[in-house]
Amino acid sequence: MTAKYSYWIHSGKYAMMQKLFSIILGMLSFMLLARVFDPEDFGVWGLFVIISSIIETCRNALVKNGYIRFINSTVQEERPVVEAAALFINTAFTLLLFFALIFLGPHFADLLHAHGLGEMLQWSSIGILFLGPFSWFENLFYSRYKFREIFWIYFIRNTVFFATTIFWFLSGTIPSKNLVVIFYSLSILPSVIYALLVYMKDEPVRFRHSFLKVREFLRYSKYVLGNNFFSLVFVSADSFMTSRFVSPFASSFYSTGARLLHFADIPSQVFGDIMFPRAAQLATNGTVADVRNIYEKTVAASLTLILPMVLFVLLFTKWIILFLVGEKYIMAVPVIRLLIFYSLFLPFLKQFGNIMDARGKPHVNFWLMLFIAFLNLVLNYLFIKLFGVYGAATGTLSTYVIVFIITQIVLFKTLGVRTSQVLLNIPHLYKEYYIIALKGLRKFKMNRRMR
Repeated sequence: MTAKYSYWIHSGKYAMMQKLFSIILGMLSFMLLARVFDPEDFGVWGLFVIISSIIETCRNALVKNGYIRFINSTVQEERPVVEAAALFINTAFTLLLFFALIFLGPHFADLLHAHGLGEMLQWSSIGILFLGPFSWFENLFYSRYKFREIFWIYFIRNTVFFATTIFWFLSGTIPSKNLVVIFYSLSILPSVIYALLVYMKDEPVRFRHSFLKVREFLRYSKYVLGNNFFSLVFVSADSFMTSRFVSPFASSFYSTGARLLHFADIPSQVFGDIMFPRAAQLATNGTVADVRNIYEKTVAASLTLILPMVLFVLLFTKWIILFLVGEKYIMAVPVIRLLIFYSLFLPFLKQFGNIMDARGKPHVNFWLMLFIAFLNLVLNYLFIKLFGVYGAATGTLSTYVIVFIITQIVLFKTLGVRTSQVLLNIPHLYKEYYIIALKGLRKFKMNRRMR
């Protein structure tokens, strides 16, 4: 295997496993709850999961990217200052979210016409208190390249909640939406305990507080937070607007599609997690060509895995719907076929944001995502009025095409990135996969003969 692609093929084993098991266990829980809840309640549950994901992603955006960037660009003696700033911001944001959910939760139910959503969000404030230490340990493990430990904290969390949904399904119990939220929140606690035990065996973190570093951290992270927030508004607008202008039941079509998109997005998430710390180092010590090269290979590596998934979903959409959520949701087939095309643009958008953050220019990403989120809301509204439940998918796909064009123009002008080069990397990577598979097969046959 050539050294040129070896990093992308061999790196991130645990990162891939973490994303894969999180999506699979989340999807299995989703499938069981689809059969436990009635369609209306299931649609509300889907909205709750989306809002919870937005909260968790925004927390990571505020702390994680800035933490990794400053840790990688700070001398060893000054790292306690970065650690203290990250801990302070994480704790403050946890308390802010806790009170926001308690007081603002009911307004989401009115806005989305989703009965019971307000109380669900208020109960989820329990989980917010656990998410504080959970995210702090996750960021610490990321900075130390401990992907195995990150895998286990997510695996424990998702397995505990999945086990709960199995009990409800097999026992025929129909839990209230609030009870499901409580167990969803409590499932974080065992992961925090595991992470604490791992941390106690490792080198302890030293802290040295500095208000100047907190200000610098916030100055950088506020743009990353804004970018991620508007990015999530962008990708969630179809579910939210369908719930408001059609019904929560119709929005469950988009919740089902979102599960498939999460699965298709695993490659770009994994390669993005691997790429960002390295890109942060190259942005400081490397050249423009180095940063351009890492972007082109990351996107290409993601697409090599996404393309087969897209083809599979297009060929077997009906059977996938029946398997995931049952015959009650068979009307979602045309929506799912439109939604799966989103995944082709996700690697370009994800890695664009990572590159801008790594180069210390999160404000570029922020203003772009603000524009795109607004554009998507407008297009969703117009297309929903024209085409009903299918309009949101059409509007969001149109927005993806526009954002793809804009980001490629920006990257070409700043780094010289060429979309054609990204596409040319794809067959080279498939060739590498073939070589690795061939070598693995030969090794397997040789081992069998030796026995």
